[in-house]
Parts: sequence; structure tokens; C-alpha cells
Amino acid sequence: MGNKIGIIDIGSNSVRLLLAEIGEKKSIRIINELKEYVRLGDGLDKDNILSEEKIDLAIKTLSTYKNICDSFKVSEIIVVATEAVRRATNRTEFLIRAKAIGLDIRVLTGTQEAYYDYFSTINSINVTNAILMDIGGASTEIILVKNRKLIKSISFPFGAITLTEHFQINDVLDEEKENSIINYLKEKLNTLDWLKQATGFPLIGIGGSIRTVGKIQKKAVNYPLNLIHNYELKYTDVLGIYESVKTKNNAQRKKIKGLSGDRADIFVGAAALVKTLMELCSIKTLKISRNGIREGLLYSHICENDTPIDNILSFSIDNILFNHNMDSVHSKHIYNLFKSLSIELKDLIDNDEDLDNIIKTAAMLHDIGSNITYYFHHKHSLYMILNSQIYGLSHRELVMSACIAANHRDDNLPIDYQEYRAILSKEDLILIRKLGILLKLSESLDKSMTCQVKDLTCAIHKDSVIIKTISTTTAFIEIREALNCSDTFKDIFNKKLYVV
Repeated sequence: MGNKIGIIDIGSNSVRLLLAEIGEKKSIRIINELKEYVRLGDGLDKDNILSEEKIDLAIKTLSTYKNICDSFKVSEIIVVATEAVRRATNRTEFLIRAKAIGLDIRVLTGTQEAYYDYFSTINSINVTNAILMDIGGASTEIILVKNRKLIKSISFPFGAITLTEHFQINDVLDEEKENSIINYLKEKLNTLDWLKQATGFPLIGIGGSIRTVGKIQKKAVNYPLNLIHNYELKYTDVLGIYESVKTKNNAQRKKIKGLSGDRADIFVGAAALVKTLMELCSIKTLKISRNGIREGLLYSHICENDTPIDNILSFSIDNILFNHNMDSVHSKHIYNLFKSLSIELKDLIDNDEDLDNIIKTAAMLHDIGSNITYYFHHKHSLYMILNSQIYGLSHRELVMSACIAANHRDDNLPIDYQEYRAILSKEDLILIRKLGILLKLSESLDKSMTCQVKDLTCAIHKDSVIIKTISTTTAFIEIREALNCSDTFKDIFNKKLYVV
């Protein structure tokens, strides 16, 4: 058993709790997540004094979270607060009341808030250059990332709640109000000379308001995956959502699929901000991050000297293998055999893209379904891969990896590819079949799970392919098992298979 940690983020809109267990090799297992819409930002008056009502509600929520952490026997509780508490002139009263229930609150500066947004993103999305934006209730952080490093950041003292209040836009956005808020946002963003460096970079959106943009689009296109992290939208999608919500009143917005009733009244200002930033920086793609400050704090807790994880896909896969108590030696061996086959038979695969992420994920996690039951575990591997929150993959790579892994025991597994037509092309389906049989061959060549076959070479002839195994002993079982793939191999590649 590892150490359990509780992380509480007191935002201007919601108060959130993340419970996690940190095990060997820096493994992470999320135990629970909770969220309460306290709306501290609503409790600030013109003198920036937090109302007693909002303080009482926040303390009740924090007390509940503290009891939950105690029941899970956490070794440490990290509590941070952002703009609403940062701005409050009576924050000392709030901090003292929290201290009385056993919680020491660290009030983050805007720079620190931006840093933890950056650190959560760089360790969970495979990106080199990007502009990050976290729209909170009362603040907005914008961060420039180049070569995976934080270059510049700023925290603006406005967010979804404060924009709504200032411009009175919780109802239909008329032309006058729209001009006012857009001009205001442009004026603020144009003060950032360094934004010019981000022209054409992807935008990565953090926070509930931007996640809602993704959720609305997912509902609109009937997206097949129940994942929001790393979901991609085009600028035209964002513009369409903004144009739609600005013409509706609060009651009408609550009927929009993907837009929760708790956020409907404060969403328009946030949508305007996303649209405006994308226009100013000629950004064509928005990626959604489900992670934020809490995950940034969690990664900071496990990363020495706050050095980002070098290969987030490998870290993510290793984390899953560890948490599921899988045989990592066998998994890595299958990956090596699969990779060798894909290199040796590159001409037959006939695909120029870098397939290593797909090959690695499918190979390393092909047996993950055996945690449910060994029998038919390839079927369970399909949905476990799809739902294990694997970082470092696009959604297309994730679906392809899952489908390939599902084929490692049964190439006739009835997968409803129509379900994934929004993600996979016809060419992808052909590639899945080709890589599926190579994974099946790889697994056959370690049937005994003793790494008898150390490596292999392939010779491609006009009508046949010869796989020569390299082993220290006679790999009789493995070769015989691999030859059982001959019929499917012939059907896919139109060549007879020999394994020696």
C-alpha cells in the first residue's frame, strides 16, 4: 500500500477534492473526486469582502472533505485557494476558520496557479508548443509553452463569474453587450506582446468552462468515447457554440446537451474569451484538458525538482501495469517482438506514419483484460484500454490500440467499427487488421511467457513471408502457435507464412 494524499482546490466557482494513492515507482491511483459549487466568487462585494454566507458554505464543504480524507487515512492534505480568496480583504478570517478544522490553506499567487496548470498539462498531454488557458470563476491564466517549457504566464483577475457579473450577460447577449465584452477581452489580451509567439499554436483549455465547450461539441456529434481529456475541436466548432449560446437566455441554455444547469448562467463570457483568443492568435485547434491545479500539485508531489515526466505515454502505461499487478516483463517482451515485426514487415504494412505509440500501447496492455477474467480477456482489454485514461495518445491512437489489442486472440472479434466512424478512417480499419495479426503473432511467439524467442528476422518473398526466430533453445511451442496464424496472415497480406 502506498501513501494516500488529499488535494483540495478552493476555486471561485467550485471547491474540489482529489484523493489519490501514490505507490512504488511513483505510481498514481485516483481513489475519489468530489466537487461542490460553492461560488465563492459570487460572495465578493464591491469592497472585495467575502460574505459570511459563502464563508459558512465553504467551511462546511471543507469540513466534509476533511472528514473524508480522515476516513481514508491520508498521510497529507494539501489545500490551495485561488482568486476569490486571493482577492478577499477578509481572507484572514476565512483562513483562521479553516485552520480551526485542521486545514492549512495556501493562497496561490496568479503565477503559482499558472504554473500548476502548466505542470498538469505537460505531464498528461503530448504537446511541445502550445498556449494554455484556464478560465476559472474569477481569474483566467494564460501560459505560453515552447519546447515543453513554461516561457510566459499571466493571471487576469476576471473569469466566468466576474465577466458575467460585470457585463450582465447571464441572459441573451445583445449586440451592445457583445461589443463591450469582446472589445474588453481584446484590449486585455493585446497587452501580452508574447502572445504573438503563439500564433498558430494549438490552444489547450483547462477548467470547467472550457471542458463544457468540449462536452457540448461531443454531444452535438454523438462522439463515441466517454473521454474529454485531449478531445480536439476546430475553431469553427468553438465559433458555432459561441454563436449558439449567445442568442439564448439562461433557461434555454440549460436545455443544451453538455451544458450543465450549474454553469449555464456563466458560460457565455467564457465562450467569448475562448473564441477571442483563438481569433487573435490564429489558432485552429482547441484541445481540452480535464486536469488542472489539483493534478499539477499531484505531479509536483511525485516529480523530483518539478522536472516534467520525460515520456508521458510510457509513464502512463507503466502506471496502469503496476496498479493492475500485470507481468511487465512479458508485456515489454511482446512490445519488442511486435516492434521488430512491424519494422521487418514495414513494406507489407504500407504506412508512413510513426506507429510506435499505437504498437507500444496495444502490446504493453494487450493482457490487461485478464484482471477481469483470463477467459476472453482480449474482449475486456478493448474497453479497459479505452477507459483507463492513458496519457500521451490522441483519441485515434487510443481507439486503434484498443482494437488491435482486442484482436490478439481472435481476429474475428465482432467490434462495431461503425461506432468509431467519427474517429477512424477506412484506411485505419485496414491498418488495425494488419497490426492485429502481427500482435497475435508476437503473443504466439511468447506463448509460454518465458521469453524463449529473443528476437526475429523476416524475409519477404513474392508469395511468402519467412519469420526466423532467434532463441537459445528450441521454441517448439511458440513456433507451432505462431503457425496457427497462417490462414489469417494469408488473408490479410496475400502471402503464405512460414515460421522457423
